[in-house]
Amino acid sequence: MTRKFPQPGSTPLPAGLAAPARRSLAHAGVETLEHLVPLGQRRLAAMPGICPRTLAQLQEAMDERGLELPAG
Repeated sequence: MTRKFPQPGSTPLPAGLAAPARRSLAHAGVETLEHLVPLGQRRLAAMPGICPRTLAQLQEAMDERGLELPAG
């Protein structure tokens, strides 16, 4: 079985994120799904450019990788 991403902790953000969300995440230093975990759902939802659709996209991508976004 070939791994999709060669290095652990390097899972890219989903491709379909809106530009404002991508800019906001980049400004916060978020480059991978693993970078979202320390932020938590509450802080992520409060970021500019992050709408319910973006949260759903990120959560779905994290679920696929077995990552969990804490509530705090």
